[in-house]
Amino acid sequence: MRILATMNIEQIREICLGMQGTSEAIKYGDQLCFMVAGKHFCSSRLQDPDKVNLKAPDEAFEAQCDRPGITPAPYGGATYKWIQVEHVDVLTDAEWEQFLQMAYDTIVAKLSKKLRATLHNPS
Repeated sequence: MRILATMNIEQIREICLGMQGTSEAIKYGDQLCFMVAGKHFCSSRLQDPDKVNLKAPDEAFEAQCDRPGITPAPYGGATYKWIQVEHVDVLTDAEWEQFLQMAYDTIVAKLSKKLRATLHNPS
């Protein structure tokens, strides 16, 4: 039995901003971007907030793109392993939390040890 999603961009925003060291900004004219140490892990167009782009772990990218309603992100996103969730209802709330955490963790893993340490011990 599939649990229906109730997620919306405001809830996605809350989850993202609850992750250690995350900031948000409007970039590229109309993209609401969530970043850790200045590196994007999630974004959505302000004009179409039901579509969300996420950084995918390399090993999960193809499996995620095989799911209905998830495609490689446009504008070369597939080259960099970004996915686009075509509508917030494609994932359950629990899946949203998992996908957002994976996107965040993927970016954090690529940061230097020094930057990662500052995320866990901000001073």
